[in-house]
Amino acid sequence: MANQPFQLDTDPRGRMRLYEQLDIVSLPHRTRRNITMRMGRSIIKDAKQNIRRQRTIHGLSMAERKGTRTKRKLLRKMGKGLKPFMRGPNRVDLTWANGMTAKIADRHQRGIPEQWTAPKAEKVYGKPDYDKPATRGQARALKAEGYRLRVKKKRGKGCTLRRVSMKWIMQNLTVGQAGIILRQMRDKTRRGKQRWEVKPTARPFLGPKPGTEPKFLDDLARTALSQIRNR
Repeated sequence: MANQPFQLDTDPRGRMRLYEQLDIVSLPHRTRRNITMRMGRSIIKDAKQNIRRQRTIHGLSMAERKGTRTKRKLLRKMGKGLKPFMRGPNRVDLTWANGMTAKIADRHQRGIPEQWTAPKAEKVYGKPDYDKPATRGQARALKAEGYRLRVKKKRGKGCTLRRVSMKWIMQNLTVGQAGIILRQMRDKTRRGKQRWEVKPTARPFLGPKPGTEPKFLDDLARTALSQIRNR
């Protein structure tokens, strides 16, 4: 991917039976290059199919998003822009021309954590409007933390704690107020975090299943060679 693309670095001549090796050696450089490129395109095709089916290279369903009810497909745009790039006579890198897309894909492929800071979040998402009504996500989080509203008792002195609905929270608290309450309940502080780590669940969608690489590449090379022979 960006700094670590999926590399199809293999000489097909070293992976097939003798008569196939001799056949490949006799082919011109351009044809051998085409075989490698076809192998790369085949892997990309499988990766896009994994995204459409929401399956990993292991054949399992991709882990769902955490803390959200959205049912949008995962990695929806990762298939776009994924292309093979020749890096030598027998090597092709499968990556994205857009470096940022490649980095994001790599994090999801391998579950790589990303370090965030408050200034970075503000640069990426913009500064929140703290006077806006609390969001549904904040309301849900407050409910999960056991938020109660302090109200006066109808009889006698003192106060009591009363449960409130998500609707009440969104109608009566602002983004800023909800954020402060959440931080006090979770971290015992009014000040928001200045540095944190976000680690996505690994959702490997590109490449062969670990442990099957030799057979996987053999099959790809044979298929590509057969297609070129039959043109």
